[in-house]
Amino acid sequence: MSSYSHRFHAGNVGDVWKHVVWTSLLMHLTKVSAPLHVVETHAGEGVYKLPPVGEWQAGVGRVCAHATDAQEPEALRAFFHTLDSFPRGMYPGSPLFTLARLRADDTASFYELDPQAHAQLQTRVHEDTRAEAPCGDGVKALHHLAPAGHGQRVVFIDPPYTAKEDWLTIPNAVAEVHAADPSACIALWYPIKSYTRPNAMLDLLGKRGVPALALELVTTPLKLQRNRLNGSGMLLVNAPWAVASEALAAAPRLGEACATHGGHWAVRTHRVEVQH
Repeated sequence: MSSYSHRFHAGNVGDVWKHVVWTSLLMHLTKVSAPLHVVETHAGEGVYKLPPVGEWQAGVGRVCAHATDAQEPEALRAFFHTLDSFPRGMYPGSPLFTLARLRADDTASFYELDPQAHAQLQTRVHEDTRAEAPCGDGVKALHHLAPAGHGQRVVFIDPPYTAKEDWLTIPNAVAEVHAADPSACIALWYPIKSYTRPNAMLDLLGKRGVPALALELVTTPLKLQRNRLNGSGMLLVNAPWAVASEALAAAPRLGEACATHGGHWAVRTHRVEVQH
């Protein structure tokens, strides 16, 4: 088991980009009548207490320091609304952003492998009848998903990428889910320190027959090698096109707030085409 703990990274710029795009995706998917069946593979603790000094200062700290605008994209306003529902100094993880958007007849399975993180997660979601929180490997659980039935399956994969092999096992898991359920909507978050591994992953997905769209936000120039994030991406499979438009509309607000060097930030979109 990895010793990775997301609490040290909670609220950083990668979280902000991830959760704004994820919020947009759920907002658009819940506009359809079919119930959603959400599966999150790396759910974490559910809520994080932000330390006095941490990565969140260059992420949600900077974003919240800028005044909100009523004309901002709907997903960005919904992101702030979810934040405002928690005490100051607390940052919700993906499960809480998920439950904030789900309807009464939607359901969610939040997988977490680490026992301590799972115990924290259980205290946050156990009273919500829409949610279950199995203690186990969420990626392995994807191999045994029951049919979605009359609803829409939504899979959110958010691994720590602490091992190089994650860049192979994770896209292969995405491909297996897509092959088993071609209608499933899949969201995959990934870090960017250079484009080498992300590009190789996107190429692998194309070879495995997964059409997708990648939305990436870079707030530190890639020529600057850092131990922390230069940027991150959200890969979307079977997502409504409006999600991309809304994410790109939110990118300037986030990029300008979180840029680390001279206000330079960049957004990249990449369409993954199936390679025959």
